[in-house]
Amino acid sequence: MPITPFRSVLALALALPLASCQNTTDDGGLPRVSEGPMRCGAPASLIGAIQGDGGLSPVLGRTVEVEALISARFQEGLDGFYIATVPGQDDHNPATSEGLFVVHDALPKMAQHARVRLRARVAELGEAPDTLTALIEVTALVDCGKGAVLTPVPINAAPASLDGWEALESQRVRLAGPLSVVGNEALTRAGELVVSFDGRDFSPTELDAPGPRSEARALANRLTRLVLDDGQLDTYPRKLWYLPAALTAETPWRVDSQVSGVEGVLEQRDGAWRLQLTNRIDSVVQAPRPSAPPELDADLRVASFNVLNYFNGDGKGGGFPTERGAATPADFSRQRDKIIAALSLMQADVLALMEIENDGFDEHSAIADLTAGLNAKLGAQGDYVFVKLPDAPAGGDQITVGMLYRSKRVQALGAPVLLAEEPFLSLARAPLAQTFQVGSERFTLVANHFKSKGGCDRADAPNRDLGDGQGCWNATRVAMARALWEWLQTDPTGSGSTRQLIVGDLNALGEEDPVRLLKSAGLRDVVAEHSPEPAYSYVFEGQSGRLDHALATPDMAGVISQASHWHINADEAPALEYSAAAYDARTLRARYRPDPFRSSDHDPVLIGLKFHPTTE
Repeated sequence: MPITPFRSVLALALALPLASCQNTTDDGGLPRVSEGPMRCGAPASLIGAIQGDGGLSPVLGRTVEVEALISARFQEGLDGFYIATVPGQDDHNPATSEGLFVVHDALPKMAQHARVRLRARVAELGEAPDTLTALIEVTALVDCGKGAVLTPVPINAAPASLDGWEALESQRVRLAGPLSVVGNEALTRAGELVVSFDGRDFSPTELDAPGPRSEARALANRLTRLVLDDGQLDTYPRKLWYLPAALTAETPWRVDSQVSGVEGVLEQRDGAWRLQLTNRIDSVVQAPRPSAPPELDADLRVASFNVLNYFNGDGKGGGFPTERGAATPADFSRQRDKIIAALSLMQADVLALMEIENDGFDEHSAIADLTAGLNAKLGAQGDYVFVKLPDAPAGGDQITVGMLYRSKRVQALGAPVLLAEEPFLSLARAPLAQTFQVGSERFTLVANHFKSKGGCDRADAPNRDLGDGQGCWNATRVAMARALWEWLQTDPTGSGSTRQLIVGDLNALGEEDPVRLLKSAGLRDVVAEHSPEPAYSYVFEGQSGRLDHALATPDMAGVISQASHWHINADEAPALEYSAAAYDARTLRARYRPDPFRSSDHDPVLIGLKFHPTTE
């Protein structure tokens, strides 16, 4: 992690008040700096005056002399240390911080909380507006002897505005908690854990349409969250020293885990407020894992699952590394075990898949391999077959959508149909429709995987990120939603049924334009209708939302008894995936299990169909 905006805890020790130095101050109101030897106890610049009460220092570029206490040392991790005002010598202005970061990696050995005097230049580090006020180019530093004990500032709640964080920037603080873990995706990569004072953070456009309300939610998320950081710039640290329980399959640090007793230096960097931790977290209550899928009161179970680039090489044990999936046969074996563990527990009668290799339908194909593995896992109950298109591959992408179904429970009626037209062919995966029949009942399932929000550098003008929370390629996803709806009006499978169920990874959150277009056309958001709390299937940058949807025509919605996500993946750390620890046998043993958890980065959707309601 490169050095980016984070302000340090500066301690100012002044022997004389600033007001008494009228004849020896510069035009910024700070004591003049000489080039001679420094003298401990001489007039010095107040840290609060250097920080100011705004986002940027009012004396940017000035050379200053500061006398303060060392509050935290990160020379090896952050190439610097923090200083803080000597207790009782602050500027009595609650809007200004009493801490600063000093860029200096050669701090001599001193007592804890030593009092130091230094001469340096005031700078802002990082990109505006999220910069770090700091002292750089230290030309002199002396030990002024034993300092005082610094008591961390207690914080029990988020401030009322971002200015409240600014006033504490670079100060040492302590949070009693409990705080909710809202993001763990950078835990092993950058040593970061995202926590919130206000429980799970939802993506703004999951709950509100782009506009003032979603913008207000984005601000609220930013205000109530902190990144807990390990005090290092290196990536992939060998040890997550601040965790009271190591990251393992038994202590997975899921989203919604609760942490208490957190201490560190508050800083601003990479657009986020964070704590560079100085102490190990006191305690954690791990969020429980849902070991079984949600119960469904149903005659038939339908599921939709993104299988995280399931590529089986050449299907004969070779062909690794694959273009989008496993790098080695051992990686693929671990991935396969986890995916099959999840699928076998879902007990879906019909299953839609996303991100499976687009390599046809012969015995060596990825979908044939997955079907065979699932049947082997289920033994005598293994009766899955896959939907096979007459032409292969299915579109021009490396990945495709697919379907499996239990041949003893449901019948595929007629031929499957692919919407192999633009805008799907060049930018996404073609939707796949298949009608199924159970007794006299029939319905059409449509598997989808819309264009992702990645590859923004390739987006044309209509598809650029407009800053409204929907990301890039939104115009294309809207066009896909419209094309899908128009296609469905033609009854593409010729079923004669108005029961249609659209599932899959739409790469759009619940209140973004593509989903709202489909709902405005008359489709019902059955997951939202059947969820007592806001639903989610994906966590990105500490915000939860739904990329994986189930939308039904009114006739179809009438036979849906339940629809929900099984939270086996989104809340789990990526470090628990099949390949995350393969380079290190010790962490692999600790973290990998052939179970459903973190089998993918998306949670599956489970839908119950009840064609004949029970009557009393």
